[in-house]
Formats: sequence, C-alpha cells, structure tokens
Amino acid sequence: MKVKFDDVSYVYQIGTPFEYEALHHIDTHFEDGRYYAIIGQTGSGKSTLIQQFNGLLKPTYGAVELDNLKITAKSKDKVIRPYRQKIGIVFQFPESQLFEDSVEREVLFGPKNFKMDLEKVKEYAYRLLMELGFERDIMEKSPFQMSGGQMRKIAIVSILAMDPDVIILDEPTAGLDPQSRDQVMALFKQLQEEQGKTIVLVTHDMNDVAQYAENVKVMQKGTLVFEGTPRALFGNHQRVKEYHLDLPDIVQLQYDFEQKHDIKLPETALSDEEFIKLYKEWQAHEK
Repeated sequence: MKVKFDDVSYVYQIGTPFEYEALHHIDTHFEDGRYYAIIGQTGSGKSTLIQQFNGLLKPTYGAVELDNLKITAKSKDKVIRPYRQKIGIVFQFPESQLFEDSVEREVLFGPKNFKMDLEKVKEYAYRLLMELGFERDIMEKSPFQMSGGQMRKIAIVSILAMDPDVIILDEPTAGLDPQSRDQVMALFKQLQEEQGKTIVLVTHDMNDVAQYAENVKVMQKGTLVFEGTPRALFGNHQRVKEYHLDLPDIVQLQYDFEQKHDIKLPETALSDEEFIKLYKEWQAHEK
C-alpha cells in the first residue's frame, strides 16, 4: 500500500487560545515494501505525523491518500475503518494496552473484530512468538504474569497478527533488554524483506537508522526538512548538527578517524564491515 501526504497540516485545539499547528504543509510519500525512519527532536511532529496514517488524527488541511482512499478533515471513521487493518501502529510501551487474560485471546482480539480467519491468525502469531523466544505453551499463559519485555513482545505480535501492509513503529524497543531489542528489530527487518511489508520506524536511535532504514525523513518544528538515504544524511555533518541529531556510533568513529589523520574517506560507512573495508583500502594506499 502506497501512502501519500498531500500538503498535510494539523492543528491541535483549533479555535482556542491553545491552538497549535503541529504539522506544516507535509508533502511526502511511502512506497510499498520499503524501510523508512522518521527522526527529529522531541516535539518535532513525528507522533502527530504517524497518527495521520490511519486516521487516528485527520488532517486539518490537505489529505492523506491510502491506495484509493483519501483521508481529509471531513472523512468518516466508518469509511477509514477497513484500512486500519492494513496499517498497524506500535506505539511506545504498547504493553500498557494489553487487557485479555491469555496470550491467545489477546492476539485474536483485533483479527476477530475484522472477521479474519482465526486459525490462520493463531498459527501466524504463534510462529512470531516462537521467533521472539517464547516457550511453546505461551498461548495459554496470562501476559500479566510475564516480564515487561515479554509483555512488550506480546503486544507487538498482537498488532502484527492483523497482518498489516504498513507497520509503524514508535520507539518500539524503548526499555527492552539488548537480546529482546535485537530479536524485535530483526523480526521487523525480516517482515520487510520476506513479506514486503512497509516499515516506518520512529526513533531517537541513530544506530538503528543507519543499520535498518533505506530512506530517512527528518522532522523539525512540524516541517519535513530532509528526505534521503541515511548515508546522504549522516555524510553531511553540518546538516546533522543543524538538525540537532546525533551521529551513529560507526559514523562518529569514522569522523574521529578522519579528523585525527586529516583525511576524508571516499564514502560514509554505516556498518562496522563498511568501515573496516574503507580503513583497509586507506591503509593499502598509505603503503
């Protein structure tokens, strides 16, 4: 599913003394099967932007286009509802939204409301839970008897069980231990590569942007100020500084190396392997 933002603005508490325009004339699009990152400082408009995807917030001005549906300020929820199955949003700390007394009932709740094939859903959700390291009897257990990290993973699977075409992730690994974090991020990348899901990652972790994203969109004060590849963004240190962003660890390492030796390597490395390759090539040239 292609998602297009056509001159979208959003105003909170319009017509009151607290009126605030959180999005200013956003024009952008998200293609099928690609991995995007949306980044920017707190208050830049990221959360407001992602809630426009499925009509949780409707544009004050402009439109969001989902295939043949155009969401505007006047769109009715009953018209948008069928598309909400196709766009899954994993908000920060989704475990706070758990309410069923067993994992099985939790993961089947949404699909049941959309009249999906529950046996297929259960099979799919079970496979995802196994990939995330759960024991085989997980479906019968109560999510409320588990650790915070386990609850987070169950909440994520309950959203993925809807089999959405577009998966929006709002800081999905915040507070997770390193192993759970790696499991969750690997699963999202697998869904993109093997099933053609569109992934939209909202994060403050520039290492994740460098490692996973194909395209990055930078928000600043409600405006989209940059769209391009992670390499194009992080390769311009002045631009990163202007946007008040951090560099990924490997990019910072390369920058420090270049400063120390007063050189400029031919491209920006986004992984350890890429940096080692560039270093060896420089070393060979020096000899």
